[in-house]
Amino acid sequence: MSTADTLTPTDASADAVLKEVRAQLDPAPAEAWPALRRRLAVLLQEGADAKDFHKRLAFIETGVKLTLEGQEDDSLFVLVQMLSDRSYGYCATHALTAAVTCLMIGPLAQIQPPAVDALVRAALTMNIAMAAMQDQLAIQLQPATQEQKNRIRQHPSQGVDILRGLGVDDPLWLDLVQDHHETQDGSGYPQGKSSQPDTVQQLLRMADVFIARISPRVSRRGLMPNVAVGNLYLESKTQSSPLGAIFAKQLGMYPPGSYVRLKSEETAVVVRRGERVNTPLTLAIADPDGMPLSTPRKRDTQMPGYSVKSPLSSDDVKIRLDKARVLKRL
Repeated sequence: MSTADTLTPTDASADAVLKEVRAQLDPAPAEAWPALRRRLAVLLQEGADAKDFHKRLAFIETGVKLTLEGQEDDSLFVLVQMLSDRSYGYCATHALTAAVTCLMIGPLAQIQPPAVDALVRAALTMNIAMAAMQDQLAIQLQPATQEQKNRIRQHPSQGVDILRGLGVDDPLWLDLVQDHHETQDGSGYPQGKSSQPDTVQQLLRMADVFIARISPRVSRRGLMPNVAVGNLYLESKTQSSPLGAIFAKQLGMYPPGSYVRLKSEETAVVVRRGERVNTPLTLAIADPDGMPLSTPRKRDTQMPGYSVKSPLSSDDVKIRLDKARVLKRL
């Protein structure tokens, strides 16, 4: 069954929305994800004042599912690249990447379609109460002010209030937004709940945490993806949860869009997940001296001479990639 067959947007005819998305959205991930980001950014920043909220969110939700279908690697490549590009606002890019993560991992975690739909909507809207501030924090040099910290702690509850005001009445969607920062040990917020989270809530929280950890800020570098995935694996193992292992399997230790240094000393960008979590397909973009290659060259890290030597921070890669041109080379 295709993704299109299971689309269930809120308060709109699935067929009508699907037709509209296909007419208006370029199917190529390099075009579709920035376009969806623009729509979502406007919707989130309008917040409680958003008009036609359900119709607009249904377009975005449908666009996410349609673009991801059969194009998981290309989608991850574009979104991970967008997370490290400050010309894109962070909040909406984070939300789209979280939604994609939930769609990729949810079915393998035996989460059924109605709950996956709620997960996607929660991922897209969980930060609706702090959208503009989340964008600001990503480019802010100084630490969060006390006022910003207060808003951060309050945003799950405020987000639920906004969503209810916009006509959302799905209890799972609302509960997920309310609890996406709660933790098993009670150290989370806003309520400090200490109960065992179910798999659905745990997946949203893990997606949120993973994306936040790998995303660079002006004030700090992003955590290397292999470290972030490894940490999630260890954390979930202590909770007897399979989600960490599924994360590693689905995203790999070096997700598409991230950078690595190869044994050949070339700088490469990951373009495809590999047969194993640590053997992605890459494109070499710079020679051992750091000089850009005129033509990127495929490097399969399963080959000993091109194995991954180390991950690289996007801050250390000065080459600006044309995402569409990179993907056309594959």
